[in-house]
Amino acid sequence: MLRYSMVKDWFSSRTWLAAAVLTVAVAGCKNESVTIEPATTNYYPLAVGDFRIYNVTDTIWTRNVKTYNQFQFRERVDEEYVDGTGRQTFRVVRSRRNTSTDPWVDDSVLVVSPAAGNVVVMRNNLRRVELIFPVREGFWNANAYNSMNDVKEDNLRYTNIDQPFTTTAGSSTVTYPKTLTTSTPNEQEDPTYINAFYYLRVRQVYALGEGLVFRSRRRFIYTEPGTADLPVPNVIYRGTTRTEVLIEKGR
Repeated sequence: MLRYSMVKDWFSSRTWLAAAVLTVAVAGCKNESVTIEPATTNYYPLAVGDFRIYNVTDTIWTRNVKTYNQFQFRERVDEEYVDGTGRQTFRVVRSRRNTSTDPWVDDSVLVVSPAAGNVVVMRNNLRRVELIFPVREGFWNANAYNSMNDVKEDNLRYTNIDQPFTTTAGSSTVTYPKTLTTSTPNEQEDPTYINAFYYLRVRQVYALGEGLVFRSRRRFIYTEPGTADLPVPNVIYRGTTRTEVLIEKGR
């Protein structure tokens, strides 16, 4: 399987930040050139004034007992600017409400930097490489720009490239004809993420021209930490899941 080389110097290359067509000279007897088209960022479109609303469902396990919580998130593009590295950047305000009739209350701020080479998102002061271009099968280091860089390098990958994806929120079903999915490794690819004692799976689906349409995070601990207990099938000592489904977007 192809794996991306994700070192910081590679990410900082100005080649990936090109906004126009680049011409590369080819060495040899003939004076030829190769045209390289900049990669598309249409899987994460952003413009000031854009907003997206998600239905959110949280499930919490405590000693194998489940509780549920449902609410909504709104992500609103509030500001566009150029950061200290010369990169286009957007300030996205995330708000929350318990029901569709409640007022929005600001919850947090995301800083999103899309470019021809990648999309970097800072959330809770943690910068992560959420997408990399061009899109192709393989892993990359989502933590290349944060203090977790040494923890795990190949920790995010593309799957289901250019495939349709269907979401359901309440009584509404939407099918997006062209999407791509990012996910953490499965148990065959890396057993430190999924094994008999622990489970971590993060999945995000981006639709062409729409942006993020689905996000899920599942984290389970099957035995009490610090004990010699062995896992029991289908018994979760502690766990959380969160599912976010896009239900509305506009400007």
